[in-house]
Amino acid sequence: MPGFAVASPLPDYLRTALAGLHTDVPAGWAYSITTTRNDQRMVERYDPAKPPSAQWTLSEWLGRAPDADEAAKYARSRPQASAGGAQANFNRTDIEPASLRLVREDDRVAEWSAGFRETSTGPDKMLGHLKLSLTVAKQTPHVAAYTLELKEPYWPVLGVKMLTLRVEVHFLPPADGHPALPERQISHFAGRILFIPTEEKLELHYTDYRPASAELSR
Repeated sequence: MPGFAVASPLPDYLRTALAGLHTDVPAGWAYSITTTRNDQRMVERYDPAKPPSAQWTLSEWLGRAPDADEAAKYARSRPQASAGGAQANFNRTDIEPASLRLVREDDRVAEWSAGFRETSTGPDKMLGHLKLSLTVAKQTPHVAAYTLELKEPYWPVLGVKMLTLRVEVHFLPPADGHPALPERQISHFAGRILFIPTEEKLELHYTDYRPASAELSR
């Protein structure tokens, strides 16, 4: 069933959910992140209360504790903390409010489709090639999940062809004073890189959230 337009203004639950949407982890939160890339698994801890050079630590690599060389290589190569965990796919301000369409709903949740603002979807920008679906919880309004999918094959740069891209992100509901926080991200990419067929499956799981002030007391 195609989406259908909703008379303006948007429902209160949707406006509240969008206002609270953080597509990456909000500032001030410590957390652990487990990354599984194809068959490789890595576990990290982020603590914003520590000095920038020590905010990321590697606790597991390929099912075991990292050795000294692996830990040193990780410390040199890990992006600065300001980059967060996984880079956000978009910001809530990228969503074009007039594009929101209700697809289906029940008493608990509603599914909405959306597009992105023209300023975020220029000819060379990735968002212009993606479609967005939002699953919105209504009783405690928040975005419970979103999905991004490639509309059609796309060549972002010379030598790279994206045939399939799907990114699915789920959130913990807001509770006990914390906002809705990312819980897991699942993505699948298939295409060609330097003309070589490539496929990647990536899963991120976020656990052990704590406010940075709580980390200081540990």
